[in-house]
Amino acid sequence: MSLSTTLSDSQATSSQEPTTVEKLRGLPWSIFSNAANTVFAQFTFFGSVFVLFLSDLGMSKAQIGFLLSLLPFSGLVALFIAPAVARFGYKRTYITFFTLRKFITAGLLLTPWVLSRYGRETMVLYVTLIVAGFALARAVAETGVYPWIQEYIPNSVRGKYSATNSIYTTLTGLLAVGVAGFTLGYFSGLTGYMVLIAAGVFFGLLSAWAATFIPGGAPDRSPGRQASLMRDMLATLRDANFLRYLMGAALITLGTVPMGSFLPLFMQEQVGLAASHIVLIQSGTLVGTLLSSLAWGWAADRYGSKPVMISGLTLKLLLPVAWFLMPRHSPLSLPVALGIAVVVGISDIGWAIGAGRLLFVSVVPPDKKMAYMAVHYAWVGVVGGLSQLAGGWLLSLSANLQGQVAGFTLDPYTPLFALAFILLLGCLWLLLGMRADNVYGVGQFAGMFFRGNPFLAVNALVRYYAARDERAAVSVTERLGQAKSPLAVDELLTALRDPRFNVRFEAIISIARMPPEDRLIQALIDVLNGTELALGGVAAWALGRMGDPRAIEPLHAALDSPYHSIRAHAARALGALHDTSAVPILLARLPVEQDKGLQMAYASALGNIRAREALEPILKLMYATQNEGARLELALSVARITGDEHTFVQLVRQMRDDPGTAAAQALAAFRRRLQRLRSGPEAELAALEAAEGAFARGHLHEGAQRLAALLHQLPSTWFEEHGGQVLAECARRLEESGESRQEYLLLALHLLPLSLTPP
Repeated sequence: MSLSTTLSDSQATSSQEPTTVEKLRGLPWSIFSNAANTVFAQFTFFGSVFVLFLSDLGMSKAQIGFLLSLLPFSGLVALFIAPAVARFGYKRTYITFFTLRKFITAGLLLTPWVLSRYGRETMVLYVTLIVAGFALARAVAETGVYPWIQEYIPNSVRGKYSATNSIYTTLTGLLAVGVAGFTLGYFSGLTGYMVLIAAGVFFGLLSAWAATFIPGGAPDRSPGRQASLMRDMLATLRDANFLRYLMGAALITLGTVPMGSFLPLFMQEQVGLAASHIVLIQSGTLVGTLLSSLAWGWAADRYGSKPVMISGLTLKLLLPVAWFLMPRHSPLSLPVALGIAVVVGISDIGWAIGAGRLLFVSVVPPDKKMAYMAVHYAWVGVVGGLSQLAGGWLLSLSANLQGQVAGFTLDPYTPLFALAFILLLGCLWLLLGMRADNVYGVGQFAGMFFRGNPFLAVNALVRYYAARDERAAVSVTERLGQAKSPLAVDELLTALRDPRFNVRFEAIISIARMPPEDRLIQALIDVLNGTELALGGVAAWALGRMGDPRAIEPLHAALDSPYHSIRAHAARALGALHDTSAVPILLARLPVEQDKGLQMAYASALGNIRAREALEPILKLMYATQNEGARLELALSVARITGDEHTFVQLVRQMRDDPGTAAAQALAAFRRRLQRLRSGPEAELAALEAAEGAFARGHLHEGAQRLAALLHQLPSTWFEEHGGQVLAECARRLEESGESRQEYLLLALHLLPLSLTPP
């Protein structure tokens, strides 16, 4: 199949925008095309190879800057050819001129012949014409490709596509850089450059062929389209958000492009690295891109473009400082340069994915994509060209700069690094005010990586999508909750909708471990109000455990649920939230409720809220309850209201191991406190010592009876009102039942020292 036949056929069937299925089917071809074009870019105009090639031809920095400026400057033609590109078709325009520029590039292979036959000046003119021709063809092609890209990549996967595309192009770039470094080290003179350029042209043509299989990009021949496009392009100048984006793009271009373009010469002249090592530094950039692409793409699709863009830009601020401070002519120079290059790759892809997604999703209206993209491409081209000229001009002005200031080395590249830092800082300030699609603010996004355990969260996220059965899914859902990281929120919400009951159940428990977050709270409320009763009660418990007051209103509503389990869990959850507004409702229902489970839930909730007016009905319920475990829970409610939960629970544990000793020690503590606070209670102390002795000897029944007598003997004025009320009840019940009702013994031993008041 020929290129022209493929192109003609595709255009004939592309009168309408392709379906999402067709778009997704074309994305692998797009990635393959970009990967092949990466080899072309690294071997020709867009890598260190080309700058070193021009330097070896004897060109000055100003000449190199001028040639590099032609590439972006040509973007200005987009303003004038946009209507024609729309009529001819975005896809047809791109592929035609994308292919043409490869043949123009092949002209560089004649450079050594031109140099040897016609001299240096003619050679410079010849290379300039090649670069200018390539730049013009590139500008026409990219005027068509940007609207086409907005069309054929679905917004729902734009971040994922960018990340996947970045991984494949980065891997290809790593291989290309390695080959370039080996080739330049193997061949001497210009031969190595010629080999690389020839290989680059071949891969460039392969890239153009692959692009023919991408759908969309049909011609737009609607009447009045040319006039409409011109009006739309003028209208872009009234779009404040678009203008802010353009200004930010200008600042980052002026700050980073000259620094990146002349960095190979800085490494060669000031750091002392060989040409083959300089090319290999690009591998560090590619490694950084490779390591972070998926994370950036995932974050952009999930949290929005702006946080990713700003994060990448913030990292870029570190780079001029890092290059300036790196060791010169040292064994450490190459390793440090490679390390910095890794950060370059991380920041570059973060910026590219965030800013690119922001442009296509939030900044450019889809129905005016040609007008906006033409203005954007022309503006970036002009700024990019100026940045190359400015970089060469600035280096010419500072050519003689050298010296030391406060131990720092100054050289001709120092002003370039300083300017980059200042412009990046200005770009950061400007773009923070962008209107975007982000779900979270920039500060919230950054904070996600400092809350909970982000490493455990990321590990769990990877395992979540790899889980192959229910057991694995339940296990990884548990780990998501253990991470307590906002990064796990979306997966927990997905697990809450899993068709497997146990996964949904575990998701609720895991959500309960998480910090309160709007979507998680609302998801639990939806489960509480839903029809799945087995999960509704657990959701109520989880809302109480999370401790967020937003759950109070729906939990109040759940108190009137027709299902006892929901009402019970809602009451306990309100108790856990210490909701005092629930006290009148619970207090009114407790004495009249017939269901034992609800009685226990109401009493427990009132105990958690520490509602002192609930003491009498809880004590009545405790006396009437037959279940030992339930009585102990009711005693805990009383302890919460009148004493201290922690010391009560400790006493319960001690009594289980050795009840006599634990009781004796508790009475000893009360005796010491009584002796400190009251002078001369000889009779009371004697009775206390008798009870203490009985318990110490293991005579629990005798000790309980003596303790009951002691409680009757102690004046009520010695104790706080509510403590005295409970102690009086304990005295009656111990006298009646002895040690068989251990909850009264526990309450008495617990409250005696706590309720005693100073005289």
